[in-house]
Amino acid sequence: MKGYHNYDKYLKDKALSHKKAYIEGFMYHLPSKKCPAVIDGKDKVYGQVIEIEDDENGTTLKAVDYLERYFDGSDEIMYTREVRDVYYEDGTIEKINVYIFKNDKFLKDNETIYIKNGNWHDYNLKK
Repeated sequence: MKGYHNYDKYLKDKALSHKKAYIEGFMYHLPSKKCPAVIDGKDKVYGQVIEIEDDENGTTLKAVDYLERYFDGSDEIMYTREVRDVYYEDGTIEKINVYIFKNDKFLKDNETIYIKNGNWHDYNLKK
């Protein structure tokens, strides 16, 4: 998400556009990792669709995939990139790739904070 560390590290110079949108799911904050986790669910989860410019090898996307799959060198998969319906502010719907948190063991073994309004950015502003 624009304005956060990993955006600056991986996407800042590659982003072509940012659009506000939501998907269906449940939003959690992971305090130990200082990051969001979206899991399957029916709430509205708000975020950004970031269109990027990438090379023919998909170097940027591969780097983000690796970032999202693993935490701190762990060999346990955390997020997977999946095609989901994304709902834009103007009412249009598009099927695109989003990252969904898949490591149930991590969620059970670590502190999680459910974000009822589905907006991790707003949650961070209120902390």
